[in-house]
Amino acid sequence: MATLFDRRNRRWFLVGGLMLLAGGCSSLRGQRVVSESIATSRQLSREGMAAMELGDLPRAQELLDNAVTTSPTDIDARRQLAEVLWQNGSTPEAVVHMEAAVQLDPRHAPTIVRAGEMLLASGATNRALQRAEQAIALDPTLAGAWALRGRVYRRQGRAEQALADLQQALRFAPHSTEALWEAAEAQYDLGRPQRSLTTLHHLLDVYPAGEVPQRVLWLEGTVYTAMGRHQDAAQSLCAASQRGEPRPELLYALAQAERAAGDPAAAAQTVRRALAVDQAHQPSQVLLAQLEGSLAPERGGVIRR
Repeated sequence: MATLFDRRNRRWFLVGGLMLLAGGCSSLRGQRVVSESIATSRQLSREGMAAMELGDLPRAQELLDNAVTTSPTDIDARRQLAEVLWQNGSTPEAVVHMEAAVQLDPRHAPTIVRAGEMLLASGATNRALQRAEQAIALDPTLAGAWALRGRVYRRQGRAEQALADLQQALRFAPHSTEALWEAAEAQYDLGRPQRSLTTLHHLLDVYPAGEVPQRVLWLEGTVYTAMGRHQDAAQSLCAASQRGEPRPELLYALAQAERAAGDPAAAAQTVRRALAVDQAHQPSQVLLAQLEGSLAPERGGVIRR
């Protein structure tokens, strides 16, 4: 016959078992809810990225915003939303979400670099420097981290340090177009046009034929001008002027190169193109007056209109 003690123990065992079972069900329900929220967030993220690839940025932003709301700790959704906001021109919001991604995964160096790039573009130079150094400490072989710090140093006027970091970036990513471009600019700013030209030629080799950006050809022409190679400068600047709509500053530089290369008539024609883009561009106005004076008919010149 069961004693009173046995009956009490049996009753407490049954109560305890029911409590454990209830707790276990509650835990399972919680896990299921969490799993469902993550799955929903990831589905929304996939749909958002598909919309972004199709160029529908408003729809992409809506989907990714819902993904983050559904699962605030979804790092990928945070990063993707930040990128869409960045493309939409919502810079402060983009920075907030990319910084949130850093807080969620503080050891993912590429995310830290991207946050630093956004901070730098937003004018937060000191915070960008902190992110660059944080990324370098986590992964000293990450080219983007060195390139970011190099860009920060350039912004701060620390040209030698900037160039050293950009060259370090090129050690790990020798074909990085951005690092090559930044290094060439830094070398030019330091008064080393020959080294800048060498770097630019490496950069030109990276691009497929006919796909060299305007800014690269423009810098090449500027470097040739600094070296006194005016004919080469004119050729590079002319090629740059044919890559999209040329700014008046580019056309003015081309006109100067053409005049220095001994072709004032071509220079006059080019500077008129500059003034057609911006009638108020004062350097072009001055140069055109000088050219028209040198090409006056009584001096035997011919003015091309």
